[in-house]
Amino acid sequence: MLKHNVVRMGAGPCDGLQVTNLAREAGVTPATIRYYCRSGLLHARRNPDNDYRYFAPNDVKRVLFIRQAQDLGLKIVDIKSILEIAERGEAPCAKVESLVRERLDAITRQIESLRATRRRIATAIREWEENGDITSMDARFCPLIERLGCH
Repeated sequence: MLKHNVVRMGAGPCDGLQVTNLAREAGVTPATIRYYCRSGLLHARRNPDNDYRYFAPNDVKRVLFIRQAQDLGLKIVDIKSILEIAERGEAPCAKVESLVRERLDAITRQIESLRATRRRIATAIREWEENGDITSMDARFCPLIERLGCH
């Protein structure tokens, strides 16, 4: 939900939203706005007198888009490429679909890896519960871990 009490500067080179105003309007922190600027996702005009950043009012929608893309798991580099396509006047939908599918595949692989790790942990706990506190002169560190071997 956008707020409508935006503080705007007078006409001139500093017309627009300051960092804190843009952050408030978009529901993020000023640090997030500065990060997006460093990452090349946002572009501000600078006031030559005080070096303050000023953003266009439509940058609120841009920040909201960035946040939504991040919520889909897209990385900053991915979002930047989407915005560059849109800035050229092209529809980035095919690129977005490709990136989201790649992200889904990566998450699926991560879930499978986590499930395998969970199985190894559960097996280790069962073994430890069944065998109790085992010490061994042959073990260099901890026989409970060393007996599991590498998978």
